[in-house]
Amino acid sequence: MQYIDDNLDAKVTLQHLAAVAGLSRMHFAAQFRAAVGMRPHDYLLKRRIERAQELLLRADASLVDIALTVGFQTQAHFTTVFKRFAGNTPYQWRSARLAQFQPLPRLEARAS
Repeated sequence: MQYIDDNLDAKVTLQHLAAVAGLSRMHFAAQFRAAVGMRPHDYLLKRRIERAQELLLRADASLVDIALTVGFQTQAHFTTVFKRFAGNTPYQWRSARLAQFQPLPRLEARAS
């Protein structure tokens, strides 16, 4: 799992993960699912979305840059996968989170 976390931006295939673990693809997939509770590909996507959520909290990062940083080839695919895992589009998710941290407007003191 550390390998996946270290390579979120790279193309990670089941065959490559199995080779890194020294197992056949089928054996690796079965062992991974037994240990983690999900398929390797689903785990990879979940970790990519979790990393994207961290990056989305930085208002200066564009959605395209975040999509590419976490290993998606297009913003459209990133948005589709993000919505499946997070329930909202990346833009909606970011807007809701950043609104929570916006300071309230200052109240002007009234002159008596």
